[in-house]
Amino acid sequence: MNVARVRQVGAYIAKSVTITLTVVALLLMFSLVQSKLAGREPAIAGCKIYIVMSGSMEPAIKVGSMVAVRPLEPEEVQPGDIITFRSERGSTVATHRVSRVDTENGLLFYTKGDANDIEDPSPVDPRNLVGKVVLTVPHLGYMFAYARTPQGAGVLFGLAALVVGGELLYNYMAGKKHRDQAAEETNVISPPESQS
Repeated sequence: MNVARVRQVGAYIAKSVTITLTVVALLLMFSLVQSKLAGREPAIAGCKIYIVMSGSMEPAIKVGSMVAVRPLEPEEVQPGDIITFRSERGSTVATHRVSRVDTENGLLFYTKGDANDIEDPSPVDPRNLVGKVVLTVPHLGYMFAYARTPQGAGVLFGLAALVVGGELLYNYMAGKKHRDQAAEETNVISPPESQS
């Protein structure tokens, strides 16, 4: 593979990564603003987003992690699943592993944090089930929490604008260089043809 081809592939990869990160940042910003205005949890692609604030699920889920929670039917919950649920009063949200499912007394989920020695004191009623954890991103929760503040939203918007602006400037400069080279090539006077 020649050097020009390697550069072309590298530029394509860099552009793809930039576009992907920009789209993700814009989706995140849109989700944050929308959820803040509506007064509900942020959601992306049908998953609710939560920040883990305690160490009860360590080492599987570290403090400060962001978790994406996909809604599911209570009948789909299995022992070993990590679920997010509301407390009986609905004032707090917890994320713990299902240790067992009780179907004899209706449907109840017994949960336990991985770092805890005993099961949670109260079983989870299916009406309080938020969903199953499908994605965990360590430390992203800190950034996500900051992004929900007015200052954080401003920083996130500024970064997205900077990336988009940088991409536009790069494309403009690359196009200008190409146009300048094309203009130089057309201005070159070719030597007269020899007549033999």
